[in-house]
Amino acid sequence: MEIGSDWNQFLPYKIIFAALGCEANSLTRTGTIIRSDYWSFYVKLEAPSKLCDLEMRPVPSNITKTYPQRGPLQQFRFAESTAFRCFRCGATKKSKLITVYSGDWSRRLCNGCYGRLLSLYEIKAGTRADDERVEALANALLSAVAVEKRRHAERVYRTAERRAAYLSAEAVRFIATAEHVAKHLQSAPQLEWSPAVIGLCKAVELEVVNRILVPLAEQSVHANLSVDKNDKDIGRIAVFCIDQTRKPPELGAFAHFLQTVIHSQRRRDTSIVIRNFLRLAIDWTGSNWILDPAAFHRSLVSLTGTFRNRAAHIDELGRGDYLECRELVIGTQGVIWRLLISTERHR
Repeated sequence: MEIGSDWNQFLPYKIIFAALGCEANSLTRTGTIIRSDYWSFYVKLEAPSKLCDLEMRPVPSNITKTYPQRGPLQQFRFAESTAFRCFRCGATKKSKLITVYSGDWSRRLCNGCYGRLLSLYEIKAGTRADDERVEALANALLSAVAVEKRRHAERVYRTAERRAAYLSAEAVRFIATAEHVAKHLQSAPQLEWSPAVIGLCKAVELEVVNRILVPLAEQSVHANLSVDKNDKDIGRIAVFCIDQTRKPPELGAFAHFLQTVIHSQRRRDTSIVIRNFLRLAIDWTGSNWILDPAAFHRSLVSLTGTFRNRAAHIDELGRGDYLECRELVIGTQGVIWRLLISTERHR
């Protein structure tokens, strides 16, 4: 790309190149390599401020301190209090300490919103197991919305979606809260989309527990599952069937169990917990959808791999990710509605 007339985009480097005797019109850019007729420079154009202090930030006061970046968040201290509008809560503030999101000075944060987003980043960037991160993000979603607003969101969702009457109260709470939060977020990728996505995933997990795992545990209450609980592929399900006071298996563990049910004839012949699962399935009017590897299992793999696991890590999801997850979970043919229909029992 010839720089030529568009030289101003490289203004922070102009003095450097001029000092080295390079003509602006002879400069070309290949990746992060700037070449002239006589010189070759390796420059990271995306971070010019690290080369020199020529970059002028769009602020009316001098920056007296720049704090270390924490994910997409970075704080700056100014010489004078500076007015701004928080892009998250919309409140106008005036402070010497301002947080900038993803290096975009139009996306400034007040201290309260900074604390909220920092807590999400620390969950996503932490060293806890994925399941623990998911639980922490699910709790963060619910805590982000006042109880009265949450209840109102649930009433609105139940009115708009009549099928919600067949979901558990907990599942509706997560879906309605996710929908409420999503309406107030900017489309661009940011930390707060992760709890919203996790809320949809959590709703599916709760319905799997209520409609499949709890009935399976009740059917297995007198069974000897000592062998099954040590099986690496089905052990998490067997342990829950032995003791329902334990934390229910997460979506990934159930998806792996279902894969084993679908593909392992040997386990079907020898595993007590799998035989009990299949006895349950006999009474489900849509058992074929549950046991079809291209149906329920594929949806669970997509939900966990494409959305749940990414949301639990440092990826910044956006509105597009949320809408794709939403379509998979509560769209017209969403997995949560298919699960309701498929586990309906013959009477």
